[in-house]
Amino acid sequence: MSSSHYLPDNLISHAKAMMFVDGENLAIRFKELLRQNEVEPHISYLADTFVWSSYANIPHHRRCEVVRKYYYTAVQGDLNKVDDVINKLKEVGIETPRVFKKQARKKSKQVDITLATDMLTHAYRRNYDIAILVAGDSDYVPLARAVKEEGRRLILWFFEESKGLSKELKQESDYFFDLSWFFLKPQDEIRKYYP
Repeated sequence: MSSSHYLPDNLISHAKAMMFVDGENLAIRFKELLRQNEVEPHISYLADTFVWSSYANIPHHRRCEVVRKYYYTAVQGDLNKVDDVINKLKEVGIETPRVFKKQARKKSKQVDITLATDMLTHAYRRNYDIAILVAGDSDYVPLARAVKEEGRRLILWFFEESKGLSKELKQESDYFFDLSWFFLKPQDEIRKYYP
């Protein structure tokens, strides 16, 4: 069951969170949902490469500080194209973009592997209390379990209506938030809940 609250209400005070975004998959699933919706003005979007909303940065929470946002994606093109995507992600509030070059029509394995490595490394080093995983693939189920075994909470964000959301990954998470609240609703409606 999803919630309109992006984080659970029962967080410890002064919790530290880190966000890990499978941006390549997020952009692909967003594109599928666009068949029924238009891109809202608060969305930064490059088809099959990245999508982000400033509302997803969650800069203010009374009990939690997001200390770093990692965004993993791949793009076709030369190093200038890679640099362009990195700069666009930084402009929308992503502190640590990880952008890889990819071959035509292939999902980059570097995205998944690097995300998993970073998330586990930071869990082991106790750099966060809460991992916000923005992903839907069942491939991340072992990662979710490993992070929780390190004593961290796992919050899953994804599109609930997406066929790319793994039921097993959703069940493995401590909390689920439907990203449609940030990515598919008009800005005026979002501002009622997230000023």
